[in-house]
Amino acid sequence: MYKVGVVGPIKSVNRILEVAKEFSNDLSFTPLIYHTATETTQIIKEHYDAFDYFLFSGPIPYEVAKQTIKDTKKYFYIHLLETGFYQALLQLLESTKSKINCLSIDIINTSNIVDISLDQLKIPMKEMIVKEFEAHTNYKDLYEYHVHLYKEKKVDAVLTCYPEVMKLLKKDNIPAEWISTTKLATKQVIELIEQRSQISYFKRTQIGVCMIDVDTKVYEEQSEQLSYEIQFATLKMNEELLTLSRDMNGSFFEIGDGKYIVFSSRGEILDNVSLLNETIIRLKKSWKREIIAGIGFGDSALKAEINARKAIYKTEVENKEIIIIDNLGEVIDVSIEHIHSLSTISDNRLILNKLKDKNISIQAFERVRDIIHRKKWNQFTSNDLAFELKMSNRNAQRLLLSFKEAEIVEQVGEEKIAKKGRPRKLYKIKKEYR
Repeated sequence: MYKVGVVGPIKSVNRILEVAKEFSNDLSFTPLIYHTATETTQIIKEHYDAFDYFLFSGPIPYEVAKQTIKDTKKYFYIHLLETGFYQALLQLLESTKSKINCLSIDIINTSNIVDISLDQLKIPMKEMIVKEFEAHTNYKDLYEYHVHLYKEKKVDAVLTCYPEVMKLLKKDNIPAEWISTTKLATKQVIELIEQRSQISYFKRTQIGVCMIDVDTKVYEEQSEQLSYEIQFATLKMNEELLTLSRDMNGSFFEIGDGKYIVFSSRGEILDNVSLLNETIIRLKKSWKREIIAGIGFGDSALKAEINARKAIYKTEVENKEIIIIDNLGEVIDVSIEHIHSLSTISDNRLILNKLKDKNISIQAFERVRDIIHRKKWNQFTSNDLAFELKMSNRNAQRLLLSFKEAEIVEQVGEEKIAKKGRPRKLYKIKKEYR
């Protein structure tokens, strides 16, 4: 199931959630309500990693979100269409019961809906004053702008993009209506999100093959090395790579002469590219050998393996450690932030002191934090952690207890289980330690 955060004022969000009921259960919609559009900044910062997609009630919160986090792959918004403008205009004409000669309209500066709509209308009005505003504009400024025009008798009524502005104007007995989005536009955008989620699902479940090539020529140069030392080094490397395969939820095979292969899914491999990179760096440093990896995706195991072999060849030619080739045979450009070592906390004296006081190792903290980030956990149990860290549940409970005493994690509830037994405690990592 894909999580969608619905961002907007309560009236718009409720209307979107009502339309969303008509769609399948593959999408889960969560309301993220604001009082003013500028609050979108904080909403996105706090919830960006918790949702697969964000659906904004209109172009205003969307533009604010774009200025907060510019990667818009997760963003969708409901477009203002002519029908929404005409609907507001008709309601205004109906509610005023008198002729409107001059009209004040506010619209976000990224939309040309007013021009398009007015070009198609032949309504006899002496004047239409259009106020374009930026996304971060305070709605109270727009309210005061319209009030000023009305008091100066320059306009007879107002069309606004803000429901808050409409409410304030109506309180002052100024004829006003809200240019809102329509049900049809809402359905179209939710259908688009549904299509995107299906494409994403099928991509993630494509077969993925990771081939790892360890340089064995080092043995020829070290003829005096004892055979058990060579075997010991090989076994330790196999252990590391087997652990990596476990993290990728894949099947691990040694195909001889320092070559290994992991079969998994595209999603699992991409989620663990940074872990693959860390493992390669660590093994190169520990055992003084050149190691490269080629990743291939495909609709079949054969196609994925062929692409992985192509990727291995390209790593040798281009002198890179990791290259990824997708099911179309094209190299995926993985940016540096997706292939990196775990960020250290050596410069954060506060966290270091907390860890030291509770006798928690830096490596344990960073490993747990990386798993929580990679798995996108909002909350988790000791069993979840034990499974990912490959330790007993008792040891995971001890680790979580020390984290809790250090005020790094907090208990947020209990997980109900169908079978008999005590409910498991649910934890989440505090915001400042993510």
